[in-house]
Amino acid sequence: MKMYGDPEKRLLDIPEQVYPILPQSWWKSTLNVMQNNRFYVVVLVILIGTGIAIAFISRDTAHQQNDIITDNQGWIILKSLGWNMKYAADDQNPYNNGPQQYQSMNNVRMNTTTNGVEINLTLYIDTIYPYGTSNKAIISANYSFPGPLIEAYEGDILVIRVINQLDVPTTMHWHGLYQTTTPDMDGAVGITQCAIAPKNEMIYKFKAEPAGTAWYHGHLLEQYTDGLYGPLIIHQRNEPNQDKYDSEQVLMVADWYNLQAHTQLLPWYLNPNNTDGNEPSPDATVVNGKFTQALTISISNSSRIRFRVINTAAFSMYNVSIDGLPLHIIELDQVDTLPYTVNSFNINVAQRVSFYIDLSELSVQYTASGNLSTNAIYIRFQAMLSMYPVDILNYIPPYEQQRYPYPTFFNPLYLAILSFNGTNSTPSYSASLATPTLQNTVTPIDTNILAARPFYQNTTEIPNATYYLGLIIVFNTSTNGINYAYLNNVTYSSDANYMSMTSAPTQGITSDEYAPLLHQMVTKPNNLSIPSPRIEPGSSLPTIQSDGYGHYLVPYEAVVDIFLNNTDTGEHPFHLHGHKFWIIATSDYPNAEFLYAGNYIQRDTVSVPALGWAKIRYVANKPGAWLFHCHIEWHMSAGLALVFITSPEQLLADRYTVSSDAQQLCQALQKFNKKQNSK
Repeated sequence: MKMYGDPEKRLLDIPEQVYPILPQSWWKSTLNVMQNNRFYVVVLVILIGTGIAIAFISRDTAHQQNDIITDNQGWIILKSLGWNMKYAADDQNPYNNGPQQYQSMNNVRMNTTTNGVEINLTLYIDTIYPYGTSNKAIISANYSFPGPLIEAYEGDILVIRVINQLDVPTTMHWHGLYQTTTPDMDGAVGITQCAIAPKNEMIYKFKAEPAGTAWYHGHLLEQYTDGLYGPLIIHQRNEPNQDKYDSEQVLMVADWYNLQAHTQLLPWYLNPNNTDGNEPSPDATVVNGKFTQALTISISNSSRIRFRVINTAAFSMYNVSIDGLPLHIIELDQVDTLPYTVNSFNINVAQRVSFYIDLSELSVQYTASGNLSTNAIYIRFQAMLSMYPVDILNYIPPYEQQRYPYPTFFNPLYLAILSFNGTNSTPSYSASLATPTLQNTVTPIDTNILAARPFYQNTTEIPNATYYLGLIIVFNTSTNGINYAYLNNVTYSSDANYMSMTSAPTQGITSDEYAPLLHQMVTKPNNLSIPSPRIEPGSSLPTIQSDGYGHYLVPYEAVVDIFLNNTDTGEHPFHLHGHKFWIIATSDYPNAEFLYAGNYIQRDTVSVPALGWAKIRYVANKPGAWLFHCHIEWHMSAGLALVFITSPEQLLADRYTVSSDAQQLCQALQKFNKKQNSK
C-alpha cells in the first residue's frame, strides 16, 4: 500500500476553489491531454509560468482576497500567506519556498463584536512537495506548510470540516483546547474517535477556549512529524497585556527529517538492531516552514512586538533568544502571566511561550552609537543537544550509516532575521559573534520560566489534592528485542481504528476493534473493569488504579496529584489532553527540588527533568477519555502514554450519546481496513 497519493490523482481530487490560478476543469482536461500528447507539456509550462508571475505581482495587493476562499457550500477555506508561492522560489535560495511569517487575518473574523459567533472552516489534508530540492512529500492542511492560521475569539464556536485526501487514515487534535462538553472532538484516535478514512471527512465542532496560543496537529501515524500542523490563536476581547505590544507574530519551530516518519523512521527506531533505543535525530530545523536564515520578519512599522512561539517538533527542545534584546514572557501554554524578563528560555516539545520585545531596549552595541550598527538582528533557536542520544555533530552509529550515505550533520543553531527597515536585509555582524550580556541575566532553563507569576493570581484557591497517582518512566527492551517505553511497567497500545502506537496487540477494556474508549464509556460502562481508587500502604490519599493496560479510572471532580518519576537520561514533555494542571514541584536528582509554593503556574505540558521528577495537580472536571502522554513523537509511538477514564457515570448523567456521524466514521474506517486487508 502506498503511503502517499500520486501527484496526478491528488490534483484531480482537489476542489476547484483551491486550485492555483486556473480552474479545476482546465487542469483536469489538460492532464488528460498530457497523457496522450507530450507537446502540451510545453504549453502547460508556459501557462503555469505566466500564472506564477501574475501571482507574484498580486501577492501584496490581493492579500485580502487570496487568503480566504469558500467552496460551493459556503465553507471557508483558509490559506497561509504565500500559499500559492510553493510553486516557485522567492529568490535563489532553494529553501525559500515556504510560507512567510504569519499575519493576523482580520478579514476572517477579528472585526466582530458579537459573542459566541460560529465560524465554519475547511481543512483539506493531503500531501505536497514544498521544496524544489527535496523529493520528500509532506502531509499538509490546505496545501500549505505549516497549515493556515486559525483565529477566533474566546467563546466562539469553531466548526472545522476536515477532509482526508490521503491514502491512509488521519485525524486532527486541537492542542490546548478544553473540549468541555465535547470530549468526542479531541481528536485522539482509538480514545475519543475513529480515524478519518481516506476520501472521508469529519466535522469538528467545539468552543474556542481557553484564550491564548494553541495549535492543531495530526494525531495518527506520526503525521505531524511530516508537516501536519498549524497555529490556532484564541484572542480575548480584552487582552491583559495588550498595552505592552502593538503587533504580533507566530513562530512555529519544528524538526525537519529528510525521511518519512511512519514508513521509514519508525521502523528504524522500533527495531531490535536499535538496542539502545536511540531516537531518529533530525536533519534540520524549520521555522514557519523555512530553513535557517531563510525567514525574515519585518517590523518597520512596530517597535513593540509580541511573538507567539510554538514548538511543533517531534523531538527537539529549543533555547530561544534575540540578539541584544530582553524577552518579556507574558504567556505560557495559554496562561497569561505578569511580564517576566529573561535573556532566553527553553521551550520543550508541544509547549507555547509568548513574549514581547521593545526595540527601545536594544543593547547599545547594536545601535548607531555602538560598534555593531545594524538594520537587522538574529532570532536564535538553539537545539538542546542534551536531548539527543549521541553527539550527532560528530558521530553516526553503524546502524544509521545506511540512512546517511554521505556525512550530513545536524546544525543545532537556527537563525531567523528580524529586520527593522522593512527590507530583507541581513545583520551586519557575524552570527558567530557572542551576544552581549544583558542587565537582567538569568539562567535559561525551563524552571526559571515557571517562576513567572500568573496574571490572575488565585494561588490561595488552589485546591488540596484528594487523590494520588505515582508514575515511573522507564525505557526497556521487550521480549522481541525492541526498546519500548513504559509507565508503571505498561507500554500503551491502541490498535483500535487503524492506530498502533506499538506492535503489541490490542488489550484491555474490550476486544471491539471499532469502539473508541469514549464510546465504550457510554455503551459498555459495565465492561470497563478498572478498579476504584484505594488507600495504598504509606499513602494518606486514595491512589488512582488502572486495569493493567494503561487505563486509569478517575472520579468526577477528583483533585489528583501526579508524581512523574523519570528514570531515563532524557527530559520528557508530558501533555494532558483537555486540561491544565498546576506544577507543584520539579527536581533533577540529586539537586534539591524546585518548589513553586504560592506561585503555581498552570500549563498543559510539563518538562520532567532527566533522572528527575515532577509533581503536578489537576482537577478531573470533564467526563471523558483523556490521553496523557510524552509529546516526543518517538516516545509516544514507543508506548509512553496512558488514558484517564473520567467518570463514565457523569457522562451518562450528562446524557452524552455516540452520534450517528461518529458511528458512520467508524463504519467507513472498518470498510477501508477490510479492503486493505483483502489486497
